[in-house]
Amino acid sequence: MDRSGVTARSFYLDSVRSSGMERSNSEAYELLVDRVASTLDATGESFPYFADSETGAWTTTPNGNWCGGHWIHVLWRAYDHTGEERFARAARAHTDVMTSYMPRRSMFCGMNFHYAGFEAADVTGESSDLALGIEGADAMVEYFHQGARQIPLGGLTIESPTPEFRGPDADEGPSGHHLGAVDAIYTSLPVLWRAYRETGDPVYRDTAVSHADRHLDWYVREDGRTWHHAEFDPETGALVRQYNELAYSDETCWARGQGWCIAGLARAYEETEAERYLTALEEVVDYYVEHSPADLVPHWDFEHPDRPDIGRDTSAAALAAYGLVRLTRTGETEALVETGEAILGTLVEDYLTPTGPDDDRPRGMTLEGCYNGPSGFADDDELLWTDYYLMGALAADVA
Repeated sequence: MDRSGVTARSFYLDSVRSSGMERSNSEAYELLVDRVASTLDATGESFPYFADSETGAWTTTPNGNWCGGHWIHVLWRAYDHTGEERFARAARAHTDVMTSYMPRRSMFCGMNFHYAGFEAADVTGESSDLALGIEGADAMVEYFHQGARQIPLGGLTIESPTPEFRGPDADEGPSGHHLGAVDAIYTSLPVLWRAYRETGDPVYRDTAVSHADRHLDWYVREDGRTWHHAEFDPETGALVRQYNELAYSDETCWARGQGWCIAGLARAYEETEAERYLTALEEVVDYYVEHSPADLVPHWDFEHPDRPDIGRDTSAAALAAYGLVRLTRTGETEALVETGEAILGTLVEDYLTPTGPDDDRPRGMTLEGCYNGPSGFADDDELLWTDYYLMGALAADVA
């Protein structure tokens, strides 16, 4: 595997360490816990969505929209780390709101119920949290389209003032009920892998494997880059077309989509040890490394014609790091894990506040996230999910 970008990053980290500037992963985790605390103080019963990079002020949603489970799980992480009951109380209250709102016919239901259910149970030990995880897995099995072998995007309208986030039944695009997304290999499948381990019921494993195998066919291109969407015939499940919604064009590649793919393929390989997932993972990681700057934090589109004069997307980097550092380290995965560690090192050193002695912004903001590059919407902000995946990548090291 070509790891020229990782080599450049290792030289950079060596220079940082020799100058005494190194920030440990434990210190970075503490900063993120501090950010959970300041965010809870600022947002109360609302759900944080994205924050201004200069002031740290959050834009919120009343119900979590597509990503409320991220907030719930970081609240549980903060509770587990500090023992402060206010985090547990907030997690419970936000779980009630999110689960009442979340459409079951949506790929995001699996992710949100996984984080608010199974991941909560790992902290609380409560059977009710395990049951919520199973409910999310059952929703994904029920919504799985047998012909397409996909869990579709579904019936959740992503909150945004711009048409690039099309509602699933909007005139601008196909129905979300017969539209697949590169995200789904991560948003929809981990809850199924976990449900299989909890219950032994093969329907969860078989659904996850079927979706992951179709993902290889529909979203991973020959050169290792990914498609964002695959529209399929609602009756037969046959592929209609592939296209990009949040990339610059159909000829380029959306960075966060590549990050979702890396995280999802890493999880699929970890769960199954199937070589086809490892091979695809190596391909998409090679593309990521070869098309990223030396610090391995990509621009929001890997091949945008205006690079380097467009923004980065730390959420893509956090997803990639999260997927790779959680792999079991073996001879086959060593290079992948090291790539994840290099990405993680960059995020911790260069993109997490404070970035210097005069930085008076809230502690623990992950900077330079790009939500929607084509529309310029929240394209240089702190994003809730960036903080989440950075925290998750750090968690095993600081446990």
